[in-house]
Amino acid sequence: MCAASVVLLFLFLSSITSAAAEETNSHISLSSSLTPINNPSWFSSSGTFAFGFYHTPNGYAVCISFSSYLDRSSTVVWTANTEDPIVPNNVVLLLTEGGLVLQNSVSKETLSKIGNSSQPIAGASMLDNGNFVLLNSRGSVVWQTIDHLTNSLLPGHRLSPGAQLLSHASETDLKKGFFRLKMQTDGNLVLYDSDSLDVSEDAYYASRTDGRGNNISLNLESDGHLYLFDGTSIVMNITMGGNPASGVLYLVRIDADGIFRVYNRSLQRQDDWRSIWSVTEDRCLPKGLCGINSYCRYKDGNAADCRCLPGYDPIGSVVWGAGCTAKLVVDCSDKDQSSKFMMTRIQNVTWEDNYYSVLDGSSEQGCEEACLKDCSCHVALFRDGQCRKQKLPLRYGRWLKVEDVAFVRVSKSSTGSSWPLRHKRRHFDLHVILGVSSGTVGLLILSFVIIYSTRRRRRWRKEDKLKMEKFLLKHQSLAPKRYSCKQLKKITKCFRDELGRGAFGIVYKGKLSDGQLVAVKVLKESHDNAEEFINEVVSISRTSHVNIVNLLGFCYHRNKRALLYEFMPNKSLDKFICKGGSTLEWKILYEVAVGVARGLEYLHRGCNTRIVHFDIKPQNILLDQDFCPKISDFGLAKLCMKKQSAISMLGTRGTVGYIAPEVFSRNFGVASHKSDVYSYGIMLLHMVGSKYVEMVSDIYFWDKVYERVLMQNERVDDLVTEEEEESARKMLMVGFWCIQTSPMERPSISKAVEMLEGKLQSIHIPPRPFLLSSPPPQISSFISCNCRCAKLDSNSHPTPCSCLVANIKTNG
Repeated sequence: MCAASVVLLFLFLSSITSAAAEETNSHISLSSSLTPINNPSWFSSSGTFAFGFYHTPNGYAVCISFSSYLDRSSTVVWTANTEDPIVPNNVVLLLTEGGLVLQNSVSKETLSKIGNSSQPIAGASMLDNGNFVLLNSRGSVVWQTIDHLTNSLLPGHRLSPGAQLLSHASETDLKKGFFRLKMQTDGNLVLYDSDSLDVSEDAYYASRTDGRGNNISLNLESDGHLYLFDGTSIVMNITMGGNPASGVLYLVRIDADGIFRVYNRSLQRQDDWRSIWSVTEDRCLPKGLCGINSYCRYKDGNAADCRCLPGYDPIGSVVWGAGCTAKLVVDCSDKDQSSKFMMTRIQNVTWEDNYYSVLDGSSEQGCEEACLKDCSCHVALFRDGQCRKQKLPLRYGRWLKVEDVAFVRVSKSSTGSSWPLRHKRRHFDLHVILGVSSGTVGLLILSFVIIYSTRRRRRWRKEDKLKMEKFLLKHQSLAPKRYSCKQLKKITKCFRDELGRGAFGIVYKGKLSDGQLVAVKVLKESHDNAEEFINEVVSISRTSHVNIVNLLGFCYHRNKRALLYEFMPNKSLDKFICKGGSTLEWKILYEVAVGVARGLEYLHRGCNTRIVHFDIKPQNILLDQDFCPKISDFGLAKLCMKKQSAISMLGTRGTVGYIAPEVFSRNFGVASHKSDVYSYGIMLLHMVGSKYVEMVSDIYFWDKVYERVLMQNERVDDLVTEEEEESARKMLMVGFWCIQTSPMERPSISKAVEMLEGKLQSIHIPPRPFLLSSPPPQISSFISCNCRCAKLDSNSHPTPCSCLVANIKTNG
């Protein structure tokens, strides 16, 4: 017994000495370096974990993995830069006082940095618990990987409140995938699609512990016990543990298929990881697994299989989460939709129920026919006697044993017959006789109208004068300074320096007596009705904001009217985005977009009286010397109380191409501040599109932008930085959200500002706007700019034009 005790004591002391020596050897000193080929890793003292270059089919990434001596597959538990983890082969990873630096081994150019600390780094260490740490001169940890978890949780680690695990794109692709597990600050542990917001509708698993505290974390023990802990007690046991703790490895991981699992394996190198618990056995449960316009169904037992809707094709390569799209163009002018399209029936498949119209008391046949006749309807869902016309794109599709029946619009396989254009020439002579007679009567009516309008104009002038006098009396000190015609002539030096002209009149450069430069907008004398002029003076006199132009004065004398604004040296936005393509950098375009949105937010929410502009367009956005945008031209503005949402309209207001549908027709809703949001969205798309003048001859331009950038995730511009690319994508996403047909589906301008200034990942892909469902010529004529374009060529195709999109006349 005594000899045995001595042997055990000797072995114990030997192990301590060996461990201490290895711990010393595991310390990484300054200037230590790694290279992908010759010296790829730093190991923990026991050799369990390796930090360094990890080889993937796509190249090398910087990772923490289980050592290949222990695990044949070298399972990755942490990845640096999950957005783009792959690094070039000719790099060196160097430990410096500023942290871990990736450098080009030849040019010594710094490519990226790992670890961020305000203190100088004196060393580093790969610990036996899977944590890589950076140390200061006192040996204290100043940065560690467990504070920046990626896809895995190891024993002793915890997922803190507000932190999340991100799945990999696939088993071999270490980029950020389609799913995330978030430990929310409300105490709820939730699984989401990675592109979704933190809302319950997008969750596919929740611990239902919300409201239990804001300091709850997810923890894993060395026996597989997984639980939620609030710092003092266990809030919820997710797994009970009780598994062998000695000689066994454990990890928790959110896998590429979106399922959250607990794994273990023995210390034998030939052993493999096995799942001992998973959040679900339903492989189709994760929302977003199959992407948009597709659905998940089962094959070979419980394996998941993604299927596109009938008539739809996978986006890009066949990858889970990419989704499907269709090149289906529906001509709404064609009243007989059944001649070109048919509805395909799918049973037991359901999606996120995001409908734009519901027909009650319908039958399956009635639902099918109703969708086919509606050119905006691509998919209809029949459920419980209701026909629900769905918005595209469809999300979260899956096969379920439900009574739902879906109808999907597809093109008929046979080609449609050619329809010749027929000119009917019957009764030509009768038409000529009637035309001459009508012309004679018309001349008599025109003479009567001229006499009547002359008398009425005189009465209007008197009414306009009374309106202006009432305005001046009511507002007194708030009203801007009034100038006489003589003063105006002096200010502009006899209207010598013209800045620009338009349908409203001419703008001249002027100078006040104190030396301040001004822009004087002289309205045309044919501007008989003073309502728009008074509107502009009243509206702008109530405002004070950096993104609203400052009105300095006005002139009103009989039929002569003028407005004096602060001078904007860079004139208006259309000068930069309508002639030969945008000359502004992406950064400036983005800042202009945000500035205009903030100005609109002030008009809608910041004033004592809400102001709806009704004429947001590039021509009405002025730019100062620093390209700070300022909203101008309030001639069409309407004032309403803050709590008032709907606005009474007696006629259409705005510029064709920027007018919201509800301003044209009450069938689309009521005019409100959301009408400005629509105009702003059109302008945003106009600003982004101005970078691609070479594409203006393509009448499918915006449809292609929506499909390629939003649906297929292609880059907006290959020649820009990642920051500029993100800004451009945010402008596109917000623009398409703002031009939704229904005002209720558009964001408020405050929400638009939030999306523009927030992270791109937090913005949902907007439904396909109605204007993109219309025939392409209607699209091109709808989004237009006031530039002179070339005529159509002999094949009726638009030739290149200095506008964003050619103004193409349609329907004769």
